[in-house]
Amino acid sequence: MASEDLVNLSLNGGEEEGFVFEFDEGGEEVEDLRWCLIGRFLCDRTIHVNSMMVRMANLWQPVKGVTIKEAKPGLFLFRFNHQLDMEEVLQNGPWTFDNHLLVLERV
Repeated sequence: MASEDLVNLSLNGGEEEGFVFEFDEGGEEVEDLRWCLIGRFLCDRTIHVNSMMVRMANLWQPVKGVTIKEAKPGLFLFRFNHQLDMEEVLQNGPWTFDNHLLVLERV
């Protein structure tokens, strides 16, 4: 069964290095990451970022909005403007883009 194979799935691929999230919102640094998800797609090829951002926002339709940034190649930060929007995305998954599974985890 496929769900049994996904039980031990994690975004932690042995990566110990950190990275900084930068948003273009008045030059202020984002300090509150409580409504953020980090995610990556299970694929070996590059994801077309702009298409993915539009598609995921259209699928999720968050009432208060979502900002999607590529933290580093293949790793994305999804910042929601309301907790209920984030919780709905987590509860209604799994999500795919271009037939590739999106693995999400709370920041």
